[in-house]
Amino acid sequence: MKRRTFTQSQIRYLRERAEEQYENMRGTRVYRNAEFLLYIVVVVLVALTIRSFIAEPTRVDGDSMIPTLVHNEDMLVEKMTYWFSDPLRGDIVICFYPGYTESCVKRVIGLPGETVAVKDGVITIDGEPIDESAYWKGEIIGDMDPVTVGAREVFVVGDNRNGSKDSRNPSVGCIPYAKLVGRVIAVVYPFSEYRTISRVTYP
Repeated sequence: MKRRTFTQSQIRYLRERAEEQYENMRGTRVYRNAEFLLYIVVVVLVALTIRSFIAEPTRVDGDSMIPTLVHNEDMLVEKMTYWFSDPLRGDIVICFYPGYTESCVKRVIGLPGETVAVKDGVITIDGEPIDESAYWKGEIIGDMDPVTVGAREVFVVGDNRNGSKDSRNPSVGCIPYAKLVGRVIAVVYPFSEYRTISRVTYP
């Protein structure tokens, strides 16, 4: 069989076509890689935006909210409500105490201008006991002198009233609105314990 030979012009043509094809293939890979990286960046930015401004999961650390919330449960914290409205009594909130770097979960009990006290085992608001039977059926140990909640502040207490460090402690006090991260709306993990957290209404 006679071996085929190529002229210099044919070899040059084939080399140019091969290089052109290589560049086309390389361009396609680069484009696809860039498109994938852009997709990842967009997903990350969306996730960070949701986490920072809309909602995020937060883990319960400790027993201060028993029986409503249990240690190591994951809560879903919604952050937008307090952009448009003030916190209400009965809300379960994530907040930061003065000087703390880690957040705490507590229930809002006292609102701006109200006077909160603990007397004879119950919490009173402006001298009247409040019905907390929806989440607390015990008796609070120890009294607390009246505390008037300041403007744009809330008085927060853990549902486990005898096992919680909260606004009753002078080192904590009332919590400014600016220290409220958001409102707990559900327990999302473990999945078997999923439940929504509704705002309590008081008689």
